[in-house]
Amino acid sequence: MSGVLIAADGAPWESEALAFLNSSTDFGLERRCVDVADLLSAAQTGDAVAALISLDLPGLDADIVYRLFQSHVHPVAVDGETNRCAALGITTRLGIGELSALADLLPRAEVQVDDALPAVGAGALVAVWGPGGAPGRSTVALGLADAWAREGLRTILVDADPYGGAIAQMLGVLDEVSGLLAASRAANEGRAAELTEHLYGVSDRLAVLTGLPRPDLWSQVRTGAAQRLLGQLRTDSDVSVLDVGFCLEDAGSFDSAAPRRNQLTLQSLEEADHVVAVGRADPVGLTRLVRGLHDLDSAIPSAEVSVLINMTRATIGWSEAEIADTVERLTGRKAQAFLPLDQSAVDEALINGRLLGESRTDSRLAKALNKFAQEWATQHLKVRPLSAAGR
Repeated sequence: MSGVLIAADGAPWESEALAFLNSSTDFGLERRCVDVADLLSAAQTGDAVAALISLDLPGLDADIVYRLFQSHVHPVAVDGETNRCAALGITTRLGIGELSALADLLPRAEVQVDDALPAVGAGALVAVWGPGGAPGRSTVALGLADAWAREGLRTILVDADPYGGAIAQMLGVLDEVSGLLAASRAANEGRAAELTEHLYGVSDRLAVLTGLPRPDLWSQVRTGAAQRLLGQLRTDSDVSVLDVGFCLEDAGSFDSAAPRRNQLTLQSLEEADHVVAVGRADPVGLTRLVRGLHDLDSAIPSAEVSVLINMTRATIGWSEAEIADTVERLTGRKAQAFLPLDQSAVDEALINGRLLGESRTDSRLAKALNKFAQEWATQHLKVRPLSAAGR
């Protein structure tokens, strides 16, 4: 007999549900839950396969629904409003008097968490990651986002670093409210579609979701809310660039429902269609890149990765071919692009709070990023950039 949880908060259908479970030969009442904490506690025991839920249950949000799916408990809204169910990620709804149909829904109790997401558009998610030691993740993320926007693609840049964002400061944005925090809170309440209200417009086709102003705020970006935002990004853009953190620790416990410091990074990498791995072209930077790529392979085995070697310069004494050979020999991955050290252009853009290509049109770094962005977009995006369509 399969266990079922009830979290009705005194809804009129509760007595009918109890009568149904008491008379059923297939299902039995596992627990009547008094609140969301009790619901999650019961779900994590592994003894229930479904939960009958009232949408009026205090504290019910997208993160609670996500965590139920993580515990392999299928949430079923009884007599709930359809749009509200979809906004929270509840994929199954039953009306009063329809509880006998529960048996037909239980095979869906084993769906993965991704199945709780709403239908999304064709927009791509590209995560820009790199190991510790300032290899230039944010500079590359901002440069790629700018390049794709200049290609005519609707582009959103998300500062998703749980250790504190840098994108807003790089652009001279003095937002009092973090776009990421505001958007995730809205998504957690079932209002992920409000994402565009929390974006900072940089140009006609480039918008930014600013990051955490302080590292200690990481826990306020709930896992379920982040999952909803990632889905909404696909709907609202042709390509979204996720500037993620460096740390991949706790990758082994990715399925855990408990909050973790690096969950936003791991979640972004897991959901991304492509990962751009950035390493610095010097002995320390390359050592960290090699170790980091092995860690990335362990954490996200399915990741499709492009390796970009940043800050290349003649003073290192190694040619691009030598660096590429070293990286491929030690990681099995080829370097897709070499980005020159262009410190004066980067400094000028940073001091003035401007985009690199806008601040210095002759920037060698901007040109290298544009070249990679054009080639990648032509190969990977369903939406053709202007350079592919012909200007």
